Amino acid sequence: MRWESEMSLAEQVRWRIGGPASRFGRVGDLVELRDALSGLEGGPLLVLGWGANLLVADRGVRAAVLVLDGAFDWIRINDSCLEAGAGAGLPALVGEARRAGAEGWCFLEAVPGTIGGGLRMNAGSADTGLWDRVIEVEAIAADGNSHRVTRKEVDASYRHVDLPADWVFTAARFELTPGDPEAVGAAHFERRRRKVTTQVYDLPSCGSVWKNPGPGSGSAWELVDAVGMRGASSGGARVAERHANFIANEGNARADDVMRLMRETRRRVLDQFGIALEPEIRFWGFDQEELASVGAAA
Repeated sequence: MRWESEMSLAEQVRWRIGGPASRFGRVGDLVELRDALSGLEGGPLLVLGWGANLLVADRGVRAAVLVLDGAFDWIRINDSCLEAGAGAGLPALVGEARRAGAEGWCFLEAVPGTIGGGLRMNAGSADTGLWDRVIEVEAIAADGNSHRVTRKEVDASYRHVDLPADWVFTAARFELTPGDPEAVGAAHFERRRRKVTTQVYDLPSCGSVWKNPGPGSGSAWELVDAVGMRGASSGGARVAERHANFIANEGNARADDVMRLMRETRRRVLDQFGIALEPEIRFWGFDQEELASVGAAA
């Protein structure tokens, strides 16, 4: 592989927002991945999937960014499990499960991203995450050492997995529970129909911006709507009319526009309801003060 300098990350993420990466590269197999990790000599590394849940700062990131490609993009299915490389897409994985008539996978219907990104974010719904279907995951740490962990060895929760940040997921095995193919297909169709009709797919966005608060506090979108932020705009970014927990890029939006909308939303919800919203999205390239202003951890 070769590193590219000052690669625009806006072209690589779903929001189409963000500055450049100081170094950007694609690795096609385990040998290239180990070589890339060795060449970093302990320097900062970020791994990018589809950027489906990511806001990149306008100034970009001063870290090496890697994309898993080539031999990492594969899916196999057998009688007992689904197997996939970390570079494969979640939609492809869900499609294989649906065609096999496997139960319990419709929670990921119409969710974008890669297997690796889904594992890092524990992608899914508030009730079910990708780690709930994991049998075993393979990863390589920054020092080049390989690791295998099972679901029972990992503390996974909503949008969180308790594993070292420098682990690069490379492959995984998932549960495959046979079901009634017709019922499975109907459940997937209904899940997709509901998401497509209620969420934003016609403009670049990053899905739900805020986590739902605790029980009894209502949904995040209801709070955003209640404080009058539905339809609010800043520059090229707008809180979506269709779903108030989405912020859409209506054209040439900047990260600063999104952050401004998030700060104002969080301030209003805190003032009116005493609830401190927490972001569901990830952030690259922001300092601690900027992250704290939207309730994100450094």
